[in-house]
Amino acid sequence: MLLSLGELAGATIAAKSAGRFARRLLQAGALVASAAMATHGLQADRGQADLTLVAMTAPVILIGFGLGMVGGPLADMSLARVPHEDAGSASGLFNTAMHLGLALGTALTALVFFATTGGSPDAALNRDAFITVLWWVGSLLALMWALMFCLPKQANNQGD
Repeated sequence: MLLSLGELAGATIAAKSAGRFARRLLQAGALVASAAMATHGLQADRGQADLTLVAMTAPVILIGFGLGMVGGPLADMSLARVPHEDAGSASGLFNTAMHLGLALGTALTALVFFATTGGSPDAALNRDAFITVLWWVGSLLALMWALMFCLPKQANNQGD
C-alpha cells in the first residue's frame, strides 16, 4: 500500500510537470527510486531489529514515488518521434515491450531471490536475499537512467 501511495504521488506530479521537465523528470524518478532502494538495502543490512514498519515507510514511499514519476510520461517520451501514421503500431509495440519487461523483471527478481536463499526459511538468509534483490533492481534502475539519454528531450516533435 505504501508503494502504491508513493507511485500515485509521483504519477500525479509527473502528469502536472511532464511538459516542462520531460526527460529530466523521468531521469529524476529513476534516480529517486534507485537511491531509495539503496537506502532501504543499507537499512535492512544494518540488522533485523532496525527494520520496523515505521523505518521502512520512507524508503518504500520514495521507491513508489520515483517509479510513479517514470511510469506515466515514459510512453509519451518513447513515442515522441513516431510518425502519426505509425502511432498505433508503435503504441502496441511499446505496450507489449512493457508487459514483457514486467514479466521478465518479476521472473528474474524471483530467480535472484530464490537463488540466494536456496529455498531456505532462514530469516537471515531471506534478509540477505532481499538486500541482494534491492541492489540488483536499484542497479538496473541506474542503468535505465543512463539509457534515458536516448529519449528525446521533449515529448512533442520539437526535437532535441
